Amino acid sequence: MLFDDSIFLGIDIGTSSVKAGFVDATGRGLLQTSAEYPTYYEDDASAEQDAWDWWRAATKAVQMLVKQMPKQAQLVRAISISSHSPALFGIDKEGKAVNRGIIWMDQRAEDICSQELEPYKEYIYQYAMNRINSYYMLPKMLWQKKYHPKDYEKTVCYLQPNGWLVYLLTGKCVTDVTNANLTQLMNVYTLDWDKEIFCRLGLDIEKMAPVVSSISCVGTILPKMARMWGISPNASVAAGCIDGSATPFGLGLSSPGDIFEMSGTSSGIGVIISQPYFCKNLCLMKHIRKDLWFLKGSTSCSGGSLKWFRDYIDEGREDSTFEEYSRLAQETEPGAKGLLFLPYLNGERAPLWESRLRGVSLGFGVSTTRGEMIRAMMEGTAYALRTIFEEFPERYRGNKTILGTGGGYNSAIWSQIKADVLECPIKVYRTEFDAAVLGSAYVAMESVGILPPKITEKPYTTTYYPNPQLTAIYRRQYQRFRRLYEVTRELFYEENKDVSGN
Repeated sequence: MLFDDSIFLGIDIGTSSVKAGFVDATGRGLLQTSAEYPTYYEDDASAEQDAWDWWRAATKAVQMLVKQMPKQAQLVRAISISSHSPALFGIDKEGKAVNRGIIWMDQRAEDICSQELEPYKEYIYQYAMNRINSYYMLPKMLWQKKYHPKDYEKTVCYLQPNGWLVYLLTGKCVTDVTNANLTQLMNVYTLDWDKEIFCRLGLDIEKMAPVVSSISCVGTILPKMARMWGISPNASVAAGCIDGSATPFGLGLSSPGDIFEMSGTSSGIGVIISQPYFCKNLCLMKHIRKDLWFLKGSTSCSGGSLKWFRDYIDEGREDSTFEEYSRLAQETEPGAKGLLFLPYLNGERAPLWESRLRGVSLGFGVSTTRGEMIRAMMEGTAYALRTIFEEFPERYRGNKTILGTGGGYNSAIWSQIKADVLECPIKVYRTEFDAAVLGSAYVAMESVGILPPKITEKPYTTTYYPNPQLTAIYRRQYQRFRRLYEVTRELFYEENKDVSGN
């Protein structure tokens, strides 16, 4: 196989869909496809996904690529997969799924955090450098052991979503270091499982797959999987990474102080740092590069808020599209006539870390329009991002440009609102390729010894600059946003009473 003919397959398992793309040896994206899959909610606290849905969606997306580019499919040299994380998902001794994947947004382990993990808080801070929260895998694992002991005992190996696909493709169990970090079971100094926490909590460390670097080559794709996907049987498979690490890698960000924002169902804003750093209200995550990390905070329901509005409030309307929502928001005055929206439909992660919160809308009346509601939702998610941005160490916040990527940046008005609210220029990376797919493909390249390309200015087609004439409006609305959270949060912590008052 000639070097110049090599093709790299990047796959990203997102929260609602799988994306796959072919990238050539120069780092140029050739074609991207996607396939959706469901999330199962039994109540407000649970969120599960079927591991076979991850596989079926990935297979569908890859087969669509192969159908359109059959020659390139036979030139695939390496594959890498990124995914949402962390999840609690185990396989039994026969390699079968023990349970649905209990994904990052599941909140059933909240009591485990406050009761069983509280005594170990300081020690966990020392080795994991992240706060205790049901977002992480550790409390979910304790929850399973306590309430579903049969599933815990049956599990011989826990895997993350990308690790499940790596297992199916190669027959080998590994956990890449970026995913291991978010289990809250990895020591950030040794980059391996922390044996002491397993001993203290009575957990079985033998159930954990070996921790390897993201660019490690796990093995060659199994022949039957190569045939199923229709790609080269010689393709190697990298360990991969979390989507949050694939994105800055795909954007070419590898310098301390670089800031990026990923906009999708949820939205996260992060800053690259050179060493582990504990920030109580942010999440410490591992960069692909061995000597780099990043602090990141995510608001749980940004694009998800608009999706909720479309699916439940605008249900049945022919014009309930995101393009139409952008048009309506553009035609509505900044500040949405004082209307405020707290985008906490599924609780909130950074910087609040309060799972009981729910969405709040303040100030709507009989004359409130759809456009005002939609603009308030866009502004509300921007205010939520600002609460995260203000948690960054001060040295990373001055005179910075944010690199924006993801589906939310398809909306010009939403992009401008974010620049205005954050009071920072935002460069939007416009490409037909999702940044996490590109990042995954670049991991695949490195796994076979090829350095990914350096990103030039060409992909940045639009820069949104803050409008100083709107600063006063948005600062005032932002302060009202913060006050609205403060005066309503206690309501979500009151015990429910039945209508009779008993």
